Amino acid sequence: MTDTFSANDLIDFHLQQFNESLAKHTSSDVLMIRSPMYSGLDDRVRQTVEKLCQSSGRAKKQKLTVLLETNGGFVEVVERIHNVFRKHYKEVDFIVPGYAYSAGTVLVLSGDNIFMDYYSVLGPIDPQVPDENGKFVPGMGYLHMYEELVEKSKKNNITQAELLFLTKRFEPAFMFQIQQAKSHAADLIKEWLPKYKFKHWKTTKSKKQKVTPAMKKERADDIAEILGDAKHWHSHGRGIPMRELTSSKIKLEIEDFGSDSELNRQVRQYYDLFLDYGARTGAQYALHSRLGMRRIGDG
Repeated sequence: MTDTFSANDLIDFHLQQFNESLAKHTSSDVLMIRSPMYSGLDDRVRQTVEKLCQSSGRAKKQKLTVLLETNGGFVEVVERIHNVFRKHYKEVDFIVPGYAYSAGTVLVLSGDNIFMDYYSVLGPIDPQVPDENGKFVPGMGYLHMYEELVEKSKKNNITQAELLFLTKRFEPAFMFQIQQAKSHAADLIKEWLPKYKFKHWKTTKSKKQKVTPAMKKERADDIAEILGDAKHWHSHGRGIPMRELTSSKIKLEIEDFGSDSELNRQVRQYYDLFLDYGARTGAQYALHSRLGMRRIGDG
């Protein structure tokens, strides 16, 4: 009897081969995540990471490389995913082949190393929160609009329509929730950058001065502030490319995987096939590791 294979079987096989090849190249476990940072993803990540570690027979491993694509979500989910990664791995690197917005940017900033290329973008830190109808909205946009209307009200330069909008749409408890989400995201960045990304930052580039903990904290504070400035970025969906993230204004150290021909080839073939597989099967959001594909939302 002759075994038969479907096109999806063939894609599954090649995805596993690409994952294992990239894992060998980076000397790490490799996990692909394409999903909003919503409740449920953290559970899927925990289950997958635990199985990865169990399959190798080691409770804690050296390194995990995460290929991430997300339009953002909840900072609380990001924090739990970070806790999973750091429980099981000593080092965590992030590769962003396409985009990681908002809460996804916060997760990327928890990495020891960040890899992007000219096409990749991160986003402003703009946690999403559910409004009174359960619809998720960019919190910073709400805060910015609220502040503008309050300022107009102070100057007696507000219309009746704007005043009605201000009193009906900006419920105090909801605004407090947004402010708390913003503060939470900023606090995580300020904690994680010095602890992981800046841990090998010993001297300044220009003057070769010794880098102190206070200097690391100040740099982290500056990055959290500018990435969380809604007025500066204008839009929740604004993509911030590598050239801007590494500029003198933000000063974030990022590795260009596009400049490494072999790494670029491996990242692109894995990422592109993963996206194609999702389009073919309807798996819009999924995790992939050497253990296979797991759709987000599946049991």
